[in-house]
Amino acid sequence: MMKIVFSISFVIFTWAACAQDAISYYNSGIDKFEEGNMLGAIKDFDSALVNNPMMAEAYWGRGSVYAEMQEFGNALKDLNKCIEVDPGVVDAFYNRAYIYMAMAEQQKALNDLNMYCLMRPKDINGYLSRLDILVKNSMHKEAFQDMETIAGLEANAPGEYVQRARVKYLMKDTVGSIKDLDEGIKLAPGFMDAYFLRGKYNYEFGFYNKALQDFNIYLLTNQTDHEAYVIRGECFARQGDYSLAANDYTKAIDIEGENPTYYFDRGFFYIQLEEYEQAQKDFKKAIYFNHNDIRLAYYNLGIAEYRLGNKEDACNYWQKSESLGVDYLTKYCL
Repeated sequence: MMKIVFSISFVIFTWAACAQDAISYYNSGIDKFEEGNMLGAIKDFDSALVNNPMMAEAYWGRGSVYAEMQEFGNALKDLNKCIEVDPGVVDAFYNRAYIYMAMAEQQKALNDLNMYCLMRPKDINGYLSRLDILVKNSMHKEAFQDMETIAGLEANAPGEYVQRARVKYLMKDTVGSIKDLDEGIKLAPGFMDAYFLRGKYNYEFGFYNKALQDFNIYLLTNQTDHEAYVIRGECFARQGDYSLAANDYTKAIDIEGENPTYYFDRGFFYIQLEEYEQAQKDFKKAIYFNHNDIRLAYYNLGIAEYRLGNKEDACNYWQKSESLGVDYLTKYCL
């Protein structure tokens, strides 16, 4: 993500009045950008450059505003000029990399991030952005090196903790990933994405009660996230509460109604609840939407049909399940 918080400080020295005006306009441009007044920020950066055409930071500021507005041509022009005037404005490399990534210029983005990491070796953001490119380009050795670096760097902002948690998760550091998410949430209790991720990791690590707590919070404000309902439903199922599990899957299906896995899993819950008619409907839906294990879907559909007293249909479905249904065919269908 592009760096958009500017905090350039200038040493005190005796400049001409126009230079002082340039600084004032520059600072005003930063304030307006942070307030979301993009056009006002551009106007102030324009004025700063009128007063001081060699003010590299003003090119950086204006280029960053253009990048935020997705006017990448103007953004590149300004950031290139910034680096030409003063290569020491390190964030210009970072923001230019952001533009190159948006334009699918992966190698150019990587070059700029290499420069940024070289000049800011303790900033976790540079490595996080570079890691994304390395992974996408299957540069596994380099990616692992950056992951090790990220795991050892200090995180400060909530987003940095969350991103470092993702890296630690990939490195199989269970305790470290959860600890980072705890810290991110502590800094920003309203950071819902952190609750989702912590809930997901807690579920995968087998901490179902903790996962339920996180998803209960997350779903208060994210009621259209079908994946969250599914994971919470799985937590209920792992604890044997198939009724609540089925309810959550129903909510997921209301949002994402053509996912065969959702029907298949809910059908399994209904079998546990002995609601065979509902299970029958779900397994038929799973088959209709091409579940990836069609044989198992037919096998379970056969069970639902048999429990409903439809022996002939059950035997036909077990036949379609091939080897999975052999025992049931032998026992009930001969």
